[in-house]
Amino acid sequence: MSRAKDRNNGYDPGIGTRFKRRTKRIINKDGSFNVVKEGARFRLNDAYLFFINLTWLQFILLVLAGYITVNLLFACLYVSLGEGAFNTGSEGAFTDRFLEAYYFSTQTFTTVGYGAISPSSHLASIIASFEALVGFLSFSLATGLLFGRFSKARAKLLYSDHALIQNIEGVRSVMFRIVNERPNQLMEMSATVILNMTTHLNDGTQRTYKRLNLQINHIEFFPLNWTIVHPIDEESPLKELSNDQIIKTQGELLIHIKGFDEMFSQELHSRFSYELSEIVPNARFLPMFETNEEGEILLDLDRLNDYEKQ
Repeated sequence: MSRAKDRNNGYDPGIGTRFKRRTKRIINKDGSFNVVKEGARFRLNDAYLFFINLTWLQFILLVLAGYITVNLLFACLYVSLGEGAFNTGSEGAFTDRFLEAYYFSTQTFTTVGYGAISPSSHLASIIASFEALVGFLSFSLATGLLFGRFSKARAKLLYSDHALIQNIEGVRSVMFRIVNERPNQLMEMSATVILNMTTHLNDGTQRTYKRLNLQINHIEFFPLNWTIVHPIDEESPLKELSNDQIIKTQGELLIHIKGFDEMFSQELHSRFSYELSEIVPNARFLPMFETNEEGEILLDLDRLNDYEKQ
């Protein structure tokens, strides 16, 4: 079957059309896909993506755990050399020797080297020199990852909790709105919305995909919020469905927002989705901004989800 014919039928082979059983939503609220890859081989270069995509808390805890683990391993090596491996002020108890070995390991690993403890055998010196190399390489990698996490431009767009159906100039329209949570300036914003419709068959489920026409799909500047509107006109795949039928239909709005970050000089991407059951009919959004006495526009992010029934 030709690609043109596939597009006319509304299928997207890249996302999948036929499934043996019911599936979860395609895009989660955090923008991730509900896809688990099996058979993918881990490569060393993949470690960079793994560390970059961790949350800050996960990254800090993992670095801390790695730091403690490496020093514990080297401390065990030092202790296994016996009491005469180091010039220390204390002898005897295993606990004291292990703690001194651990302290020496941290000093060697970080290249601090206070001098209170020093190796007194060639084997201990060889292990210490190897640990210094491991510490140098580890901190180089940690510094690079830390810089990469700080320098990576990330979109921080907030999406309204619900999409709404509102009559605009006599035309039913599905809409949702977004706002930039960060103080950086975004421009050349574009929006793409794809409707996924799920149909149950005897041998499983089938998905169809249609790109929805938007009232405005591109804006040059994004200082305030942006309400993205799909008119349910003659070209809309939802035209023959009532509001109640739309909500009860198993489907999902797949959203892709693209823009340019002026601060980082990079293109940003953001994904989100609404299940059709999350749409609120006969409602309209309330304004998010107002003007103060000085003529400045005050944008209240806490009012992103404010709407009223019509």
